[in-house]
Amino acid sequence: MNELEKEKQKLSETIGIVNDNLELAEADLDKLYREFVGEREDLWSIASGMKLHIKNLKASSQKPYFARIDFISDELKKKETIYIGKNGIRKNENIVVTDWRAPISSLYYDFEIGKCNYEAPIGNVSGTMNLKRQYEIEDGELINYFDVDLVSNDELLQKYLNSNNDTRLKSIVATIQKEQNEVIRKKMFDNLIIQGVAGSGKTTVALHRIAYLVYNYIKDIKPSQYIVIGPNPVFLKYIKSVLPELDVDGVEQCTFEQLAKNYVDEDIKINSSDKKVVMNIAAKMNNDIDKFKCSMKYKEMIDKFLEVYMLSLTSSDLNLGEFKILDSRVIRNVFSNVDSNYCTDLKSRIEFTIDRLCRIIENKNDEIYSAYGDYSYLKFKNATTNKEKDILRKKALNDREEIRKNCRSTLRKYFSKAKVETTKLYKLFINSINDFDIYNYKHINSLKKETLDKIKNNEYDFEDLAALMYIKSVISPNSYYNRYAHTVVDEAQDLGEFDFFVLKKCLSSSTFSIFGDLAQSIYDYRGVDNWDTVNDVMFNGTGQIINFNKSYRTTSEIMSVADDVAESIGLGRSELVVRHGEDVKFTEIDSIDDIPLYVAQKIQEYKEKGYKTIAVISKTNLLSNYMNDDLMMLDMKIPNITLTDDLSDDQFNVCTISNQLSKGLEFDAVIINNASEQIYSSDSSLDMKLLYVAITRALHELDVVYSGELTKPLKKSYQKVKKM
Repeated sequence: MNELEKEKQKLSETIGIVNDNLELAEADLDKLYREFVGEREDLWSIASGMKLHIKNLKASSQKPYFARIDFISDELKKKETIYIGKNGIRKNENIVVTDWRAPISSLYYDFEIGKCNYEAPIGNVSGTMNLKRQYEIEDGELINYFDVDLVSNDELLQKYLNSNNDTRLKSIVATIQKEQNEVIRKKMFDNLIIQGVAGSGKTTVALHRIAYLVYNYIKDIKPSQYIVIGPNPVFLKYIKSVLPELDVDGVEQCTFEQLAKNYVDEDIKINSSDKKVVMNIAAKMNNDIDKFKCSMKYKEMIDKFLEVYMLSLTSSDLNLGEFKILDSRVIRNVFSNVDSNYCTDLKSRIEFTIDRLCRIIENKNDEIYSAYGDYSYLKFKNATTNKEKDILRKKALNDREEIRKNCRSTLRKYFSKAKVETTKLYKLFINSINDFDIYNYKHINSLKKETLDKIKNNEYDFEDLAALMYIKSVISPNSYYNRYAHTVVDEAQDLGEFDFFVLKKCLSSSTFSIFGDLAQSIYDYRGVDNWDTVNDVMFNGTGQIINFNKSYRTTSEIMSVADDVAESIGLGRSELVVRHGEDVKFTEIDSIDDIPLYVAQKIQEYKEKGYKTIAVISKTNLLSNYMNDDLMMLDMKIPNITLTDDLSDDQFNVCTISNQLSKGLEFDAVIINNASEQIYSSDSSLDMKLLYVAITRALHELDVVYSGELTKPLKKSYQKVKKM
């Protein structure tokens, strides 16, 4: 029997084991429904896990594994043949297929043939890898196999990259690269910041990292204790299928806006950021205000305000009617000297203060009783009617009982004014912001007027959210968010330093994996300029900053054009996985009104080539709407993507979309709508970042359409293409 026949036999045996397991799992689910006794919610929870297991077994019956390694450990001196798959498969207690997340599987991703080692629960295991094999399996049939050395340049990776994009975001367990694997397998307690060029696999690595952590920490941490924060709802819907495919269910996913709204827990309206991208440099002052609101300087101004506000809570004496129990100076002294390391928020600070004041009252109980006796005697003596005397008797009894209990109820009423809504406190801060302008900010009056005008309508900009979350965390933190153990932030370059600070403060029990690309910072009026700042703000400089410089998404022809744009604003070029394709096409249209006709023809051409996902990308939502309307007039009926759409639905395979919503997505072919100097100004770093985002959405082909003068950074690329 030759090697191919042996591998086919092994595959057939493995599929037989999977099918046996599947039959048992389906029988167990049926038995659960018939015999379960308990709460319905418990039944649903158990059944959900069993259904996911059945779904994974069905997938495994079509492709149980994708790789094999032969490993001889230095200690045992015995060859182990290990098949690696998306999910582990057992026959009784024996492992038939090893899960890709298991420690030993890292050998496949990290090493060439020869000496190797991996970290196991028992410690470091060293040995020799004699074989690394990859399989091409479709519908339960072995098509081919490859014996390889490095994963990074193998035939399977090239085949994967050259395939058309029909499943949107894909699992990459068969083709994870060494630098990606190192990030995926970092420990739960490592705080990571990954700067990755477009197409370097940031989002996919982020999701595979969660899958790895869930698998390896499942005994201590539930899937619901992980959270993914993405840039917009379109992006979250785009990635939603990947985690279940990786045997992970129950991970929370939200945008920063959704997180802020839920954390503050008030009914507020958050304005869209898209309009500010459209306004661009024309609103330079407004952009500066937005940047300031996302800075730590703004946070420090809020701190000064909160300090004054908190002291105002102790401005009056503690009284029972007209009888003074404690002087305001005593209350303020106790309140001011509460250890901020012990009580990190106002709520706990007040509780601690009340306890301390109760002890003070307890120690002075005899003195207070005596003084109160004199006070109540005079009140009773001056009473003129029996009714008035009866009222005074009852009050005296109640007051004496309250003193006996150290006035705890009275103290709670005293501090009840601290229970204020976050939005009202923020409004109070804005109203008095000039008093706390410790940096003499030049646009302080404009900031005040514009913010108050919006607050009157219960409207808040994205740039106000960090302030709201921070105030909430200081006054009355939302304890629900202490449950998270690990947070993934994707497209993180568009958050400001204050945003990152509040993420760490509000998700106080969580570690973080932060993914972004400074070259794609399309909200650079508020975003960070470098990752060192984020590292300092969140982790006091202890986080690990890792660079992904290789682009796997696009062809070298497309990435070369993107790099020309990046270089025009002082950013570097990427490393390419060598994958060639069609030259980028630059198409000049005489009249802007004729662009839609050309685009319609190009879409049809791409369809005939067999491309499954095609996007027409415009700079703004408005321009995307106009393009879509024009295409409709030409009988090219395709959807225009909005925030509410789900791109995993096949009806959105061919679409018009704005730059903002295309972030993080990818398409087989992309047409850029009017890349003229007028639309994408070479003088604007923001415009260049928007253009960079649009270019790097393309997997295989890119057509740059323009009317008038081509934006200057693309002229260099255009000249290269002309010479060929």
